[in-house]
Amino acid sequence: MDEGARRASELRTGAAVNDYMRMVARRRAAGVQELRRTVRFEEFRQVVRRHRPSVLLPALAALTVGSGEPFDRPTNLETYPPWAVALAARESILWSNEHRNARFDGDDLRVLFNAHNDLYESDLPGVSKGVLGLLTRIAFEQFPYGESIFEEVSRSHAMLIDKPANLNLKVLANERSWQLMLGMPLGLAVGATFLLQVAANENAGWYDPAWLDRHDLAEILEQWPRYALDRRLADLSSTFAEFKADYAAAPKPAAGLERYAYNPLTRRPFVLMPDGRYLAPQPRLILRTISPGALFPIGKEVLGDAFAHDLGTLVEAYVGRQLRTLGRPADVYPEITYGKSHVKSIDWFLVLPSALVMFEVKSARFGLLEKAAMDGFEERSKGLLNRAVKQLGTTSSALDAGRAELAHIPKDVPRIGVVVTAEPHYLSNSPWMRDLTISSPFPTLVASLREIEKLVTLSVEEVARQLTKITSDPSRSTWNLGNALQDAAFPRRNPLLEEAWAAYPLLRQPEHGP
Repeated sequence: MDEGARRASELRTGAAVNDYMRMVARRRAAGVQELRRTVRFEEFRQVVRRHRPSVLLPALAALTVGSGEPFDRPTNLETYPPWAVALAARESILWSNEHRNARFDGDDLRVLFNAHNDLYESDLPGVSKGVLGLLTRIAFEQFPYGESIFEEVSRSHAMLIDKPANLNLKVLANERSWQLMLGMPLGLAVGATFLLQVAANENAGWYDPAWLDRHDLAEILEQWPRYALDRRLADLSSTFAEFKADYAAAPKPAAGLERYAYNPLTRRPFVLMPDGRYLAPQPRLILRTISPGALFPIGKEVLGDAFAHDLGTLVEAYVGRQLRTLGRPADVYPEITYGKSHVKSIDWFLVLPSALVMFEVKSARFGLLEKAAMDGFEERSKGLLNRAVKQLGTTSSALDAGRAELAHIPKDVPRIGVVVTAEPHYLSNSPWMRDLTISSPFPTLVASLREIEKLVTLSVEEVARQLTKITSDPSRSTWNLGNALQDAAFPRRNPLLEEAWAAYPLLRQPEHGP
């Protein structure tokens, strides 16, 4: 495609996007409500297939880049939900082709997003039924797009680079491990990925390696060398054929739940387009490829179970480091071994003036089919939480029994349990999940690393007050901890995340910090 044709294509894309946004604004001002109907997934797929990928994908990217971070504006969620953008892009790459209709305007986008919003999920064999299954699928499809990327990027540095030197690590103590996984040190990969994100955001989702030949980028390339940008682009991009092969190799949920199936854009958010440039149809996925959760499958593939062991060790240590940022008068104690059988306690004790908070850390992660709530996901979730609750109960009994090794842990103050998960388990505090799990001997919540990072930005006194208030409230105790803390006053930003972010001086300050 010559420069003139490329420019004409970009103008058509912009016209379609602007037409759609004006159409939405007019309908909203006039109070027009779209008629709802039942749409099966195959019909949604056919709506997507009407359009050439070279026409639809740039329009989806252009819609997304102006939405901000995180994606939390209600009007945008109604107009072009980010998970709908990612799904439509996946279906276009998989099933459409360049022999489709070249005409494309704002009404085509309206029809597409309405079809997505009207998708209907029927009862299917092999699928978890009921409220818990339905909400689990929706949560894992949608909630990640409402989470600020600041914590994800900063956590990778704070947990995996700024790690303690005395940990028992099998492979990640050697920096060569990141070279094997990413072709470069992790810190360099974070910076290079961020620059790809910025480039895509500034160019409606497009990225052209030829841009790096510009003289005004020389200073940036001194810190983030071109080989790193080229390697990250290679790792984060695919041809249409490679995209289809990646999708075909992944496990699939039941027919009828294709919307929750694996999307190769989550691992490789760029696709090589027919004109030779690269496009990220859902640019919000670029930086998420450098989060600990996204690095996990790569580490397992390259380094095996030793990587999973080390990541679990680092997650546990990270929780303790976050708790210690609270400072006095809080005291933080690590896992304690006691008794002749060398029994291990819970992972962390947070001793507050008015409460003892006991933390058990679990690094288990949900797989694709579990996030789609296929049969068996309840048992996996129940097993994870039950093991943590049993550990809390065992340690609590040892405290009550007066074990000498635990003598420095107070036993005359109220106890609160917190089960920490490496990744969000969005519904673990819900009544539907609690109905499946054993009861804890004292009030207990489930929290993700993101929520622990938020919790420790409170004062010591406020941590105790909020946890006590939440666990004693029949309603709020069933929310995720982040939402339950919504009325708290946070006096500071998270120091570990701020320090990690400062390691990348050329990177922009995000709209939303911790």
